[in-house]
Amino acid sequence: MIKDLAGAKAAEITAEFLIIGGGTVGLLTSVWLAEAGHKVVCLESGGFHQEEDEHPLNEVVHLKSVYSGAAHGRFRCIGGTSTRWGGALIPFQEADLKAAEWPISMRELDPFIPGIQAQFDLSGGDYDLPELSSPTHVARLAKWPPFKKRNVFNLLQEKARTLPNLEIWLNATATDFSVQDGLLRKVRARTVSGDELSVSADHIIIAAGAIETTRLALLMDFQNGEIVSRTSPALGRYFSDHLSVPVGEMVTRARAELNRHVGFRFESNGTMRNLRFELGQDADIRAAAPASFAHIAFETDGNGGFDVLRNIFRSLQKRRLPGASDILGLIRTAPWLIRAVWARFYGKRLLFPDGAKLPVHMVIEQEPSQENRISLSKNREDVFGKPLAEITWTVTDSDKANLTHAVDVFQAMWRKLPLSASTEFMRKPEGAAEGEMALGGGIYHPTGSTRMGRTPDEGVVDIDLRMFAVPNVRLLATSVLPTGGGANPTMMLLLLAARYVAQVSK
Repeated sequence: MIKDLAGAKAAEITAEFLIIGGGTVGLLTSVWLAEAGHKVVCLESGGFHQEEDEHPLNEVVHLKSVYSGAAHGRFRCIGGTSTRWGGALIPFQEADLKAAEWPISMRELDPFIPGIQAQFDLSGGDYDLPELSSPTHVARLAKWPPFKKRNVFNLLQEKARTLPNLEIWLNATATDFSVQDGLLRKVRARTVSGDELSVSADHIIIAAGAIETTRLALLMDFQNGEIVSRTSPALGRYFSDHLSVPVGEMVTRARAELNRHVGFRFESNGTMRNLRFELGQDADIRAAAPASFAHIAFETDGNGGFDVLRNIFRSLQKRRLPGASDILGLIRTAPWLIRAVWARFYGKRLLFPDGAKLPVHMVIEQEPSQENRISLSKNREDVFGKPLAEITWTVTDSDKANLTHAVDVFQAMWRKLPLSASTEFMRKPEGAAEGEMALGGGIYHPTGSTRMGRTPDEGVVDIDLRMFAVPNVRLLATSVLPTGGGANPTMMLLLLAARYVAQVSK
């Protein structure tokens, strides 16, 4: 059942589980718990849609460098970021966790991979591509859900509306946390027009995205005598991200051959897959540098057939009809579209757009530092009178050196591949890529600020995502990941969510 707090004035309800955040992982977890027979209330601070690219409630205060991911890549609406994301899903390698001394191993998460794949209608099979792998790098293929199944609200809409033991409240922003006897007993949510909802629950899950989950944990700490930070001094610290930057370009005499090897792949059920080169499990570089991966993209002038198709699919993902200009664009770019359809259905590849450049992007794991952190502002508040998040973040010289090292190793690997006979990796001039790293690169995979740890001194949550300081609260955001790993982190978060639901539903 979906309700809107706007106009409801005042209400007080109880539940077994309260989930704060109705986005990608929050909505999925709400439905999974309700399907397991639990009484669930989910609070989503947005409505059915977020039309703008930025939401006013995501305002933060920046110290040091501007962290662009605070404004971009965050969406407050049912379905959250999944209403806009590309949807690349791929698990980390075991070495990503082991090298960073995570308190959990992939062996504990691997059993849940088939269930996540089934949820998004992904194809089965492995993620590795041995024929393009080498001693230093493993070629891996991420899995992207079919477009109609990327928005989790589209995927779960019927269940969200009809499950009798699930209530989803829209426009309900969590603002107040009441902790008694070491447990979070009640959460109050409000609307900008003054409506209020108080929820009492046995178990509370904060799944509001990495930055907002951290801010809400800090707010709970602030409102309850520093109950969290006194136990877990890492709260808010070690904030980090993947740093992505174009480091060169592929120049090829055999465009069709390169397209066949590294272009986006399509599988029979609509799953799309893209190639990346991650550090190998036993690569020597892992002892000297953090995890990284490289991928070959394409860059257009914004007016071609691919751009038209992308605009149309993005409209459908947001549950809107394409605009007239996009329909006219289909006609204008018909020659490329005809060839692209042939490549899609007979070659199982996404055809490189005509005239597109082929930049190589290197994505590296930022080294966690307790100096990079999220805290509460002492003089800036949101519309509810609550402190804004304050982000202290910067790219360090060490991060830049790690990028240089990662590109050195990738370049050496590429020269040994058979593809190098017809395709050359043209690296940017020395220092150019490193100089472009300041804003992080725009992929926004924030981690670390409510990290998992073995003890309260190491982390904010334990291996089961339970807050050390307030044990009836779980945090379910990429902020619990101690490091960014060598791949997109969304699959890891979904695996942690599936593991949690399985634990409490036995």
